[in-house]
Amino acid sequence: MHCYYDAGTSLNDELSTEEAFALIDEIARVMGAEANITFGGGEPLMRDDIFTIVSYAKERGLHLTLASNGTMLNEDTAYQLREAGIEEVIIPIDGTPKTHDMIRGAGVYDKAIKAARACREAGMTLVIDPCIMKQNEGETTAIINTALELGARQCRFFHYIALGRGKERMPASELSSVEYAKNLMLLYEEQSRIGDEIEICTTQASQYWVILRRKAEEGLFVPDFFFSELPGCRAASGMLSIKPNGDVVPCPLLDVKVGNVREQGLREIINSEVFTSLRNREVKGRCARCKHRDICGGCRVRAYLHTGDYLAEDPLCSDFFYEEAEK
Repeated sequence: MHCYYDAGTSLNDELSTEEAFALIDEIARVMGAEANITFGGGEPLMRDDIFTIVSYAKERGLHLTLASNGTMLNEDTAYQLREAGIEEVIIPIDGTPKTHDMIRGAGVYDKAIKAARACREAGMTLVIDPCIMKQNEGETTAIINTALELGARQCRFFHYIALGRGKERMPASELSSVEYAKNLMLLYEEQSRIGDEIEICTTQASQYWVILRRKAEEGLFVPDFFFSELPGCRAASGMLSIKPNGDVVPCPLLDVKVGNVREQGLREIINSEVFTSLRNREVKGRCARCKHRDICGGCRVRAYLHTGDYLAEDPLCSDFFYEEAEK
């Protein structure tokens, strides 16, 4: 119900197998042989040539992840993916069985759990990526416990933004600023509870880095990624997204088209004005004045949807996170 693409039917202009090969060649050439590629969707296993594309990318030495809802991922498919070159699989668990199936469809929870176990059995690492909204915020701890039971290395939390199908089906399901702040504090408390057993991180919640910075300054426990990962909003700096038809956007949810791989090279796209301004965090409003701009930067998706300006301040950031920078 909450799909930000309103995916379901194949587009008539999706990249062909040969175009996918050419794109992989360019990614390796521009980003380096150690670059990470995540095959997502929609559902990437819907493509008949997915194993062929994955195998080609593996031959180029790239690090490969597959993001799937789990409905098409059984033991045989998991082993095929591992043999083709997938190192990690991302599967969403959006709450207890009843809640997950309410959001994603009857019987999907059981399929997702079986898929997660099949991937671990096949030798791939596992990431659980729940989407937190009003309907399941109270099940945050239960989701983390499920991820622990499945042997996931990471639980990566989305915080719901009404886009695509979600805008039509679940328009009022985003957390309020108060609920959002409380949930991020809960994530830290859960991380403290379980220690290094699993890594809890976020995607759109760049303000989580503010919490981690404060805890580190207090001499309290923080996960290792705080010291090694690119912090805050990673749109155009730590990631880019290539849609099925070759359109390039700074992150999967930020629908600001910068170019198309059929028409432009990746190097030209990543050196564009849009990418440069995001990479340099040329943000505005309170985000520009905040002392945590370097480690947070605010969510550019929420800014864009709220104002039409992807560099505007993050409307979900409250006084709980904001601190005026010294002049």
